[in-house]
Amino acid sequence: MKVVVVGAGISGCVCAYRLAEQGHDVVLVEKGRGVGGRMSTRRMAGARIDHGAQFFTVRDSRMKELLTKWQSMDAVVPWYDSIAGREDIPKSIRYRGVNGMTAPAKALARSFSFQKEFFVDSIFFDEEWQINEKGGGNRKLFADHLVLTLPVPQMLELFQRSQFELESKVMDQLEAVRYTRCLALLGILDRPSSLSSPGTITHPTTEIDWISDNHMKGTSPIPACTVHAVDSYSQQFWDAPDEERGPLLVAAAEECLNAKITEWKCHRWGFAKPLVTFGATQYTSAWDRLSLAGDSFGGERIENAAMSGWDAAQAIIDQI
Repeated sequence: MKVVVVGAGISGCVCAYRLAEQGHDVVLVEKGRGVGGRMSTRRMAGARIDHGAQFFTVRDSRMKELLTKWQSMDAVVPWYDSIAGREDIPKSIRYRGVNGMTAPAKALARSFSFQKEFFVDSIFFDEEWQINEKGGGNRKLFADHLVLTLPVPQMLELFQRSQFELESKVMDQLEAVRYTRCLALLGILDRPSSLSSPGTITHPTTEIDWISDNHMKGTSPIPACTVHAVDSYSQQFWDAPDEERGPLLVAAAEECLNAKITEWKCHRWGFAKPLVTFGATQYTSAWDRLSLAGDSFGGERIENAAMSGWDAAQAIIDQI
């Protein structure tokens, strides 16, 4: 079959990889410049900074299969399994990408075609799916089966632009999905931080959910940090200019790191963690030749999102 997968987060990449592995003609499209979605790594002033998801776990046997592939490609390494003094955090190996969290998605992307900077404006079905690009590019793709792994609010916007609806029960489940927001601050440090190994701290202040030292983590060649604000702070300052929302996070982070942040940028994750999910790991309609997947279905962890993509691919394979 010809399959188009929209959205290059880990769910879309896993789904495309599984389908390509079965011999299908797969094209993955992404509005951004690369694969990974929230498994994103940014270069800044000589640093490499994971500014979205920081690690992934491996509990499901299928995730172990992916881990074996990634390890054979030198794409991932273990990061840590516990944090000293934090008995409340379950002991389980957390893995990170080599040279950044984008590495696992990039490794999978070698198995299928990828079209970047392709914003899907509309979709139409008439014997086959037509996927239309927004803007001056005017690219069109055609597919026997379409997979959407966008955040659900973006799926619904796409449906509205396309004048497309699924059955009312499914639409109700989609419209009930809710997310947190997260303001991320990426910073360059003037010296190594005082964090102990593995180089991360959770909930250190009322404003901050997570701080990571990318140098101690092994991602960055120079000291650099990632700071994730809690949902309440992110909601409060979502539309504020950087010069208003940034300094408060900088000051709180500097105190935790015992280092000065000499340069920083803010990034907004509008769909950080799903609070209310669809209620199933994926949705596939044989009638519409359409599948929906992602963390809106599987859940907030990278592993859950990956398995959502795996389940969607398996549902398609089982129908053939």
